[in-house]
Amino acid sequence: MTATDPYTVRCFQHCDRTQNILCFSIPLICPLCGRSTTETESRIPPYVLPSPFVQAQKHPFAIIIKPTLGTFLQNYTDASNLHIGLTDSQGVTFDYDEEGVNINAPGWDQCVSIEMIQTSGDFSSEWDLTLRRLSKSDLWTKYRYHEDEYNCFDFVIQFLWKVRLHHVNPALRSKSALCQELVVQQTRRAGQYISIYRHIHSHGYLCQMVK
Repeated sequence: MTATDPYTVRCFQHCDRTQNILCFSIPLICPLCGRSTTETESRIPPYVLPSPFVQAQKHPFAIIIKPTLGTFLQNYTDASNLHIGLTDSQGVTFDYDEEGVNINAPGWDQCVSIEMIQTSGDFSSEWDLTLRRLSKSDLWTKYRYHEDEYNCFDFVIQFLWKVRLHHVNPALRSKSALCQELVVQQTRRAGQYISIYRHIHSHGYLCQMVK
C-alpha cells in the first residue's frame, strides 16, 4: 500500500500526548475530546504507519512470503498455511507448488520480503544463474511436489544452500530453522499490523496508548 491508497494506515495525536489515533482517513471529530479536527491543531500531524507488506517485484535478492490462499490483510490467521518464494536481481519471482516452478506468477503484490543480500557484483550474477538453473531442474517438477514433505520451503532452502548463504546465516541451516527463526518472526510482526488494520476497517479508527 502507498500513501495515496485509501486503506493506508495513518497515525496522529490530536489532544492527548498519551494516545495515538490510527485511521485510514482523519476523522472530522476527535474520538477523544469531541472537538473538530479541522478547526483545532493536532499535537502530532498525521503520518503514514509503515506497512510490512510490499510488492515482491520491488525487492530483489529476497525471500518472499504470502498466505497460500488469499492475502495477509483480508484472509490471514495464525492457522493459515504460508507460501514462500524468491526474487532475482530484477525482482522476478520464483516459487514452487503443485504446478512446478512458477516464474513471475501473480499474487505477490502484498507479501513479506526478507532481503538476503545487497550486491550488484559477481554474486548477483551467481544468484540469478543458480536460481534459473534450479527452476529448470527435474528435481522441481509438479510430479515431485508433496504438500508436507517436498514443497516451496524445500525449494527455497535448497537454493539458499546452493549459494552458500547457510554458512553466514544460521537461520538457513535447515527448513525448520528457516520457518522458526525467519518466517514465524516476520509473520508475527506482520500480525500486529493486520490487527490494527482490521480494527480500523471495522470501527473507523483505533485509539492506542503510547508506550
